[in-house]
Amino acid sequence: MRFCLLKHGLLVATLIELGILSSGPIVANTIPEATPLSASQNEVNQSPSADLTSSASQEFSSDEGPNDPLEPLNRFVFSINEILDFALLRPVAEIYRAVTPDPLKRGVSNVLDNLFAPVSFLNHIFQGEPERATVTLFRFLLNSSIGFLGISDFASDRGYPRYDTDFNQTLITWGIDTGPYLVLPLLGSSSFRGTAGFVADYYADPLNIYLNNHHHWKYHYWLTVRYGFDMLRNREKVIETIDNLRSGSFDFYITMRSIYFQRQAYLAEKLKSAKSPEVAKEEQTRVTS
Repeated sequence: MRFCLLKHGLLVATLIELGILSSGPIVANTIPEATPLSASQNEVNQSPSADLTSSASQEFSSDEGPNDPLEPLNRFVFSINEILDFALLRPVAEIYRAVTPDPLKRGVSNVLDNLFAPVSFLNHIFQGEPERATVTLFRFLLNSSIGFLGISDFASDRGYPRYDTDFNQTLITWGIDTGPYLVLPLLGSSSFRGTAGFVADYYADPLNIYLNNHHHWKYHYWLTVRYGFDMLRNREKVIETIDNLRSGSFDFYITMRSIYFQRQAYLAEKLKSAKSPEVAKEEQTRVTS
């Protein structure tokens, strides 16, 4: 079993580099902490694949085994997600890739990332990261105006990096344990902490608050469009990677569970290093320059 997990170290590294093993609502049987990292994307991509490979077996390093007391229920939901992925999500993702030009895909991703920026801003405040909160707010204002509602990532072009985060990561900084593993319908791998984070982010999102307070069907339609495209664009990024993981796994459920817990451990380390004096000084210089 460990050999099976270690064999996928490079594939896991690919998922990390794509930003898929991050947060916000993602795709069936991937990582649902939908919104990306509190650490910058550049910091995440610096993680060596050897570290990822060695941590892939971390789930099984204790005598108690994986924290999955709901495994029978989780496997049932996982199997439903697999059916939905084969029958619907993966085919639609392939069509989206085939018919959508790259500039349009980048525009869609930029808009969706920009819409999640207010949630990242709030969580940076909760995490005690005023510099990152300032940059995130400035990016949102800049991209929403000069960037034409976020279609263009104008802020990144001007040297203001994305610092995506979510309430799951806020709970990590508050010392809350991951808790038992949990597979959510459509959203896939999560945990008690991850699910609490997802719910908190959803109800703290200003756009969601606005749309949910209008009971006409068209407002709920736009919510469906928003999260549907977010799921679709993330699934499209990992079509081949998920295929390779699925075909090369002795037990795909165990592989995805291990990746999830590995991701949470990785996030905790990155959040810890992001609070180092060197990083804080560098970000303060960036904000004031």
